[in-house]
Parts: sequence; C-alpha cells; structure tokens
Amino acid sequence: MISNVMDKFETQFEDLDVATGYYENATSQATAVGTPQDDVDKLMSQVADEAGVELQTEMRNAEAPVKVAAGPSEVEEEGLGERLRALRN
Repeated sequence: MISNVMDKFETQFEDLDVATGYYENATSQATAVGTPQDDVDKLMSQVADEAGVELQTEMRNAEAPVKVAAGPSEVEEEGLGERLRALRN
C-alpha cells in the first residue's frame, strides 16, 4: 500500500519535473526574442510626441498611489472575532 503511494508520488514528481523543464525552456526562449528596452522607450516617446504629451514630465509628476486598507477595521475585526468564538461554542 505505502509502496504504491510512493511509486505514484515518484511518477507525479517526474511528470512535474518534465513539465517544469518545458515551461522554463519555453519562457527563456520567449524572453530571448523580446524587444530591447531602448526600442520600447523610443516608441513610447514617439507616441507621446504624436499625442502632444510630455512623457517624462508626466511620469515625474505622477503621484504615488495611495494605499487603502483592504481588510476590516479594528472594530469589525473584534466583532468578527466575537462571532467566531460564539460559533465555536
């Protein structure tokens, strides 16, 4: 019984290893033919010029995004904790 589980695990691990190797090979080849950063920057500047936008100025003057709390407040957290304790009892 245990040997069957171990054999199945080994087979799945080997399959995963092959799939991981294939993925790594595919992504390394895809990134090797990527566009050079200088070409991307030139194209962005060209498009910005055509649109009449000062790209560098806009990027420098951009404000950092404001972080907003995504979770419950302390009061809500306390209420949720009380509800959880009540459900467990």
